[in-house]
Amino acid sequence: MSTTQLRENRHATMHYDTTQDTSMRDAPRKTSRKTSPKKQGASTLLTGLAFGVYAVLLAMLTLLKSRLSLGGLWNTEAHHYRSLDLQLFNGFVDAPIWWGPWTNTFGNIALFMPMGFYLYQILRKHRRSHFTIVEVTLYSAVISMVIEVLQWVFALGYTDVDDLLLNTIGGLLGGLVAMTVGARSLKKLSWIILGGSLAVAGLMVYSSMAG
Repeated sequence: MSTTQLRENRHATMHYDTTQDTSMRDAPRKTSRKTSPKKQGASTLLTGLAFGVYAVLLAMLTLLKSRLSLGGLWNTEAHHYRSLDLQLFNGFVDAPIWWGPWTNTFGNIALFMPMGFYLYQILRKHRRSHFTIVEVTLYSAVISMVIEVLQWVFALGYTDVDDLLLNTIGGLLGGLVAMTVGARSLKKLSWIILGGSLAVAGLMVYSSMAG
């Protein structure tokens, strides 16, 4: 190989190395953004606080309807008796008010959506599982079952299999919401649920005292 060819090869190699180094320097660096422990702690505190307030409201709306009311939406005296209904969706048959069964249906679903919403977050923080949404659904069903049994045992109103099914569906939907939205949306929704729970609980106490 001639001296001229050696010089050309050496020049090409140096040019390739220089180009490669420049491209590596110019390439954007990937930085991983990790949530600070302070923000994680604040998020956990918000979730726990909102879930606790919601749990109190849930007890008020299911186990204390014989003592508390909300602007006369239900008759407290009607919840001093024991009632058991094991037939699905029979409330739609000969309903006194046409919109009554629909209100009960969507109300029971909405009542347990925050349950699934918070259960999903709590379970995901404590352990990673591919079946978290299944666990959320099962926990929602168990909690609803406990409430229905307590209503029957202590004669606190209507024990209805419809409520069990609709509450479970609500828990599933709430878990799906928590699974699909981002971290910022989770925080916003937690604040909304917290504010709404406090408002409804306050109105129930005020209505009962005023009445």
